[in-house]
Amino acid sequence: MRRHRRMRRRMRRRMIIGGAVIVAVGASAVKMSQSEVQQVEQHTGMKAEDLSEEQLDAAMSDLGIEGQEPTDQEVAALEAEEDKNPSV
Repeated sequence: MRRHRRMRRRMRRRMIIGGAVIVAVGASAVKMSQSEVQQVEQHTGMKAEDLSEEQLDAAMSDLGIEGQEPTDQEVAALEAEEDKNPSV
């Protein structure tokens, strides 16, 4: 079963940290490579951050993408960015 880091609030955001991409969907976040995000987007025809948690899980499973759990620092950076620029 895929594990995603649960976050305090629901958000839709993509943030690039180093060579990794953190995708926050709903109340969870997952870290993938840029190429994995592109694979998910090509597979679904939608931006990764616009998918529901279930759609993202299904696409990752279909494509065999494991993803990684973001670190506490990465989650804090994502939440700080969300505080500065809330999603509409």
